[in-house]
Amino acid sequence: MSEPKPAWPVAVFAHNEARNIVACLDSLQGASHPIDCHVLANACSDDTEALVRDYAERHPNVHLASIALGDKANAWNVFVHELAPAGAPYYFFIDGDVRATPGSLDALAHQLARHADANGASALPCSGRGVEAFRRDMLKDRGVAGNLYALRGSFVDRIRERGIAMPVGTIGEDALMGAMLKWDLRGDTRWDDSKVVVAEAAGFTFDSVSPWRSREWRKYFRRRVRYSVRAYQNRMLGRAIQPAGFEALPRHVRELYRRYPELLSVGWRGVDTVFDWFAVREIKASR
Repeated sequence: MSEPKPAWPVAVFAHNEARNIVACLDSLQGASHPIDCHVLANACSDDTEALVRDYAERHPNVHLASIALGDKANAWNVFVHELAPAGAPYYFFIDGDVRATPGSLDALAHQLARHADANGASALPCSGRGVEAFRRDMLKDRGVAGNLYALRGSFVDRIRERGIAMPVGTIGEDALMGAMLKWDLRGDTRWDDSKVVVAEAAGFTFDSVSPWRSREWRKYFRRRVRYSVRAYQNRMLGRAIQPAGFEALPRHVRELYRRYPELLSVGWRGVDTVFDWFAVREIKASR
């Protein structure tokens, strides 16, 4: 009798995702390979944790991790360095507000098996405004969508061995993840697109926020400001990594704000200038 296959570890990031978490978990259950889903519920104040506990009673491959700090980068660190079992060939990461399209985990694993030099594989968006342009750009640039991606086990092993962590407070960790993958965890090497492969058969869907609905305008505005904060953070992260390496990243992103104040300037970018102004004000208030 053959030994059972070791389960693929899956990190599910959830902050107040009561509306979406069950659909997200359902979308993962069809994988042909056994999986273990670790729901990283960070600072949830809604029914997310109760829903996950109920779901886990019916699906023993789902596990709840209740984290007090509401921060995705911190949750990523908790999963990689504390919760995820060692020795898995692949590790998967998905946001709790999206649904994986059928066969996505298998497609991501298949691409990593086919491309031995790749450190990670990314899924493609299948919904949202401008989805076709987003998909084209990802395929052309071998981009990483933080909504759903996979890392090779040996790459995660190196992250653990070197104690590399994402700074708490990092917004849109997909850019930092892409840098880790394409710089191969080094600060003295050239950007290598071959370290990421995009799985065209893997995808994710989500509910778009419309700026034209008054009840969602505040959410849309907040998202745009966060995009601007992320842009400033990315410049600082790049400055810290090259050439010192990923071990040079601070524990919290606030340290980068203090380290590189000269990068907090606002230039004219059309309507985006408004969001940049609010982003810089927010960053300066948090230093």
